[in-house]
Amino acid sequence: MCSRSTRCNILSIGRNLRLARMLSMKAIFATVCLSAALLGCEAVHCPSTEELRPFAVGLEALDKNGGHVQGIAAATDALYVSQQSRLVKLDWTGRVLKTCAVPAHTGDLFWCNGRLYAALARGGKGFIQIYDAELNLKREREVERGIDGIAVLDGVIYLGMGSKAQPSKNPHRVNVIGMFDAETLEEIAPHAEFDYGYETKYGFQNITTDGKLLYGSFYAVAGAPQIVVFDKNLRVRATHRLSANQGLDVIPAALAGEDRSLFIRAKTHLDGKKKIAACSFDFIPLEGLEWR
Repeated sequence: MCSRSTRCNILSIGRNLRLARMLSMKAIFATVCLSAALLGCEAVHCPSTEELRPFAVGLEALDKNGGHVQGIAAATDALYVSQQSRLVKLDWTGRVLKTCAVPAHTGDLFWCNGRLYAALARGGKGFIQIYDAELNLKREREVERGIDGIAVLDGVIYLGMGSKAQPSKNPHRVNVIGMFDAETLEEIAPHAEFDYGYETKYGFQNITTDGKLLYGSFYAVAGAPQIVVFDKNLRVRATHRLSANQGLDVIPAALAGEDRSLFIRAKTHLDGKKKIAACSFDFIPLEGLEWR
């Protein structure tokens, strides 16, 4: 359990970072919207902080046979969504901007510096992929294990690489995390063992960051916390029982506003035949969560 001072630090870190970057990020945000209008591009909905509201999408966006949503990545002008079979680009009202098919299980996503990082698993191996904003695959790098959660912090990719013991569907405590250079995709440290004190299944589902700390989500066992907060050195800082293993990201500061930190969370809804019918997205203030 973390101390009161640690909990306060978790809540305040994102706010301090936003205050330092707010003016430049707002300028970038405005430029993206203005450029689309001046160039005659299809209108991109760039919401104000007050306009940011929960929304849902259905089969106009999702592949009915593609399984539940795996991951999400929040950019200022778009939300990217992954299924096992498809990538989707949405605006912040849920309007579909673009879709593309993917060849295998595409798990978590992360948006950083104009790139969409994706974690693809196929045939017992993993592939770190980089797409551009329009879902064109630009680069990929093969790794020797199946992968899922992915985030970038200070130029380093933090990559969930399943459980230490296989098969990963069995309850276990020790998961594997890799670290790779976000530019070259080269591995920069040996695989590390990650144990936050509870049993999980399948390894990291999602990883995201507020620019200081990392947040990982799991399928936890027997009511254990599903969210873990950890630092760049993989030291556990806090946990929470929030259910968020089908897509979790931190909203960019230019959208969330200078006075709050927000998670966006995806939740899949199935039809009577247990096929995907819709996915809803809600916003959760970090300040309102009781971290332990």
